[in-house]
Amino acid sequence: MAKAISILVINPNSSESMTTALEPILADLQHPGLSLRYHTGPAGRSPPSVNDLATSILSAAHTYEALLPLIVVEESGRDEYDAYLVACFSDHPLVGMIRERTSKPVLGIFEASIMQALALGQPFGIVTTGQYWEAALTAGVKRIFGSEDMGGAFVGVQSTGMSARELHDIQPDVVAERISAATSHIVAKGARTIIMGCAGMSGMEEAVHNGSKGVPIRVVDAVRSGVTVLEGLVKAQGRR
Repeated sequence: MAKAISILVINPNSSESMTTALEPILADLQHPGLSLRYHTGPAGRSPPSVNDLATSILSAAHTYEALLPLIVVEESGRDEYDAYLVACFSDHPLVGMIRERTSKPVLGIFEASIMQALALGQPFGIVTTGQYWEAALTAGVKRIFGSEDMGGAFVGVQSTGMSARELHDIQPDVVAERISAATSHIVAKGARTIIMGCAGMSGMEEAVHNGSKGVPIRVVDAVRSGVTVLEGLVKAQGRR
């Protein structure tokens, strides 16, 4: 029997609860041919939540340092993982840092979810956490994909005003209300595909649908997008 494809899902912040919350959400994607492993940024060094440029850089630096022994194992010829997924919804520097050290596919959930949204063929928007990300994610779209509005396909970004950590720390009904409100704003701008723009939002599709107020929409879970895209890349390369 062929060895299962192994993907390392990396949460670059130090909140273990966020990593743990991803496991049941991704469980149905696993099968005998796919194994998902998880890594959390080092406690006491990586920030508990990535909320701005400074925490992005700190989380990348400390998580990269912790991951390096795993990548060195690969360089020695012992394949630990077939692909790496950075589960932070941003143009996160850790993606490029890992790519410098491996020939294996490396992807951020930001890139993966936009690829899926484009394939769905409707104008898309992003519902995210703090206000900082409205400008930062728009800039990320332009840097990675070469266009700020992607020929009219990208409607924009709407924040909920919460940090990634607050998605799991404050009352669930408050979280749902804020996600629904942000969704209403981005749907009113013309978005018909909504990307949940934070790994911590995985599993919160109901709040997004509630915010559409009956307008037909599709919802993209960025972490699930990342796993499925990476599995396809590994298969297409013929490594398994």
